[in-house]
Amino acid sequence: MLLRELAGGDPLHTCKLILIEDPAGFGHRVMEGELTLQHVLTKPADFEQAMAEKIAEGFAEPERSLTRRVFTTAELFWIISLDGDTVCTQAGVFRVDWRESTGKSRSKEFRDRDRAVAAYHKAIADKRAEGFREKYGREVQIVDAPKAPRKPGKKKSR
Repeated sequence: MLLRELAGGDPLHTCKLILIEDPAGFGHRVMEGELTLQHVLTKPADFEQAMAEKIAEGFAEPERSLTRRVFTTAELFWIISLDGDTVCTQAGVFRVDWRESTGKSRSKEFRDRDRAVAAYHKAIADKRAEGFREKYGREVQIVDAPKAPRKPGKKKSR
């Protein structure tokens, strides 16, 4: 399953585009009035076209969607995303009814953005070393966040 979140529109709202590859299946939309909140597609070409249409309408992907990556083995899935100084992971076993909400989720907040980005890249390298392969790979560019002042704390002495 591939998920992309997009924010935009008038009024401002979030729309999720979901690809569940099933050539024999059919997609559907979840609407609230005139707003599309969720659009499930079953063919990659349709998914790419829907993404292009939303971006043309002025929608944009937030960082957690841009950095969301899915890794799999024959029986397991692992998903990671970066949101500011927080790294979110989700892992579990594939089942017939597998959806984004299955498995165990974990979020870890880091002291600063640099540490979060380093942990994000290290976790991905570790999963690849364990034999996980990326599904729906795309180039991820992580934008540097503005430097925040260091959090006050006790200084370590030698």
